Amino acid sequence: EALDAYQKSLTIWEKCLPINHPHLGDAYGNIGVLQRILGNKELSLEHFQKSLKIRTQSLPAQHPDIAFTLRNIGLAYEDMNEYDRALTYYKKAAAVLRQAFITTHPYVMEIRNDIVRVINKIDQ
Repeated sequence: EALDAYQKSLTIWEKCLPINHPHLGDAYGNIGVLQRILGNKELSLEHFQKSLKIRTQSLPAQHPDIAFTLRNIGLAYEDMNEYDRALTYYKKAAAVLRQAFITTHPYVMEIRNDIVRVINKIDQ
C-alpha cells in the first residue's frame, strides 16, 4: 500500500511540479527505499539514481539529502554484491556529510561504518 501511495503522489507531482523540483527527488528516493525493502534491487537503484539526478540539479552540492541519496545508491550496489561501486558511492556520501556535519555526528559515523563494512567484504 505504501508503494502504491508513493507512486500515486509521484504521478501527481510530476504533473504539477518542474522536472527538477526537490519534492520529486524526495519521491523517487522514498520509492527507492521501499523497492529496496521489497528486495527489488534494480528498481531501487533506478529510483535512487533518478533522485540523485534531481537533487544534484536542485540542491546545493553539500546538501545532506545528496549524501543520503549517494549512500542509498551505495546500499543498493552493496545489495547486488557490487562492492567496489558501493564503496565509491559511500566515499562520495562521506565527503558531502563531512562538509555538512561535524565528524562525530551520527550520519558521519554511519557512513564510516558502511565504508568499513564494504571494505571488509572486498577483502574477503
